[in-house]
Amino acid sequence: MNKSSLTIKGYVTALPRSVDARQARVAVVQDDVEYRIVPRGAGVDMDDEVSLPVEVSGLLEEVDGVNYLVVRGYTVLEDDSWLEE
Repeated sequence: MNKSSLTIKGYVTALPRSVDARQARVAVVQDDVEYRIVPRGAGVDMDDEVSLPVEVSGLLEEVDGVNYLVVRGYTVLEDDSWLEE
């Protein structure tokens, strides 16, 4: 289990219930890559941010080809102008 620190920007999307072994209910998508949010720590509150652009920092862990992010902190972005960068 290799964990690495990561900061991403993307949109929060809802996951279908019970689809995930770690009970992730939301994910953040950046550049067509899905990062499932582990519902612990700051990630618990992200259920309320569905469809909003966010910047998320945390620890990334890949398990069986699925990216999981343990959120240390996140910020809801005012706009999505960062998409054009």
